Amino acid sequence: MKEKTLRVGLIGCGMITQRSHAPSFAQVRDLQITALCDPIPERMATVRDAHAPDAALFANYEELLASGLVDAVTVATPVHLHGPVTIAALKAGCHVLCEKPMAMSRGEAAEMVDAARAAGKILQINLSRRYDPFYQMIAQLIADGRIGEPRHIRASRVHTTAPDQGWSPGARWFVTKAQGGGIVGDIGVHVGDMMQWYMGPVESVSAHTATIRPDIDVVDNATALFRFRGGTTGVLELSWTSPVNRMCFEIQGTEGVLLATTQKEPVRILRRDGTTEEYGPDQFPQGVRNSFECFADAIRGTAPTPGPGEIGLSIQAVLDAILESGAEGGAPVRV
Repeated sequence: MKEKTLRVGLIGCGMITQRSHAPSFAQVRDLQITALCDPIPERMATVRDAHAPDAALFANYEELLASGLVDAVTVATPVHLHGPVTIAALKAGCHVLCEKPMAMSRGEAAEMVDAARAAGKILQINLSRRYDPFYQMIAQLIADGRIGEPRHIRASRVHTTAPDQGWSPGARWFVTKAQGGGIVGDIGVHVGDMMQWYMGPVESVSAHTATIRPDIDVVDNATALFRFRGGTTGVLELSWTSPVNRMCFEIQGTEGVLLATTQKEPVRILRRDGTTEEYGPDQFPQGVRNSFECFADAIRGTAPTPGPGEIGLSIQAVLDAILESGAEGGAPVRV
């Protein structure tokens, strides 16, 4: 029996939607993009022409939600709109896939989770690294005991520019505090989420933050020390002002150290006995379903969402703690 077509509306048609949401949803079976919403008509036209020729166009999200044309929506707006738009969509009876970071604060994120529970609808946060075979490989190796019991993690993600000068030219909200910008929410959300996935919930944070670029009012560099609830520790390093782009994970266990850099390079394990193991990209998990496929599965009830609002709330609490500690000169903040 053929599945009922799932009707999805895309709220926010900027670069995130153009590069990710729209093309990905266009590939999901028995799903149609039926509505687009953005204050800039040209952006809607770009998405419509490339991926949704029959979609209705709306200048504001209230009209889209009242149209009766959608069963679910994605929220790919600046962060300060995530909470209001998501809660309105849930109250209107729609399932929601919300971009990261989830909200402006832990309190707002909790309101979004409560709204989803009250509505009985799916709220999924687009923590895209959870669907990446590279990160799943790291999780699998840890779970398989290849480094023994994890004791410490160091994660570094540094870039030469912020998104407004990089992959999303002109998108000033990424570097505007009032709109939820800053590196902690933009990049720290991904790396911090992975750190909790591998090590468990964060208990407390001590952080130093800085704003080096002169024309912005958000944090663009951060270093945070984590204590996880199990007593293990971690270090998170973030920068938008590095001379090169670089990413690395180092996870120390009782029996070895896991080293990982990019999706194109092998994950290496240095064992206590002096041997080295390598796991190349061809050994990473295969056939991994992406966030958009998983969102559709969750709506249809065939599988739970891997990124529920509760996970988004958990990492939002960590992001808040990093910024609070940084503002207080590194004072420890409990999560």
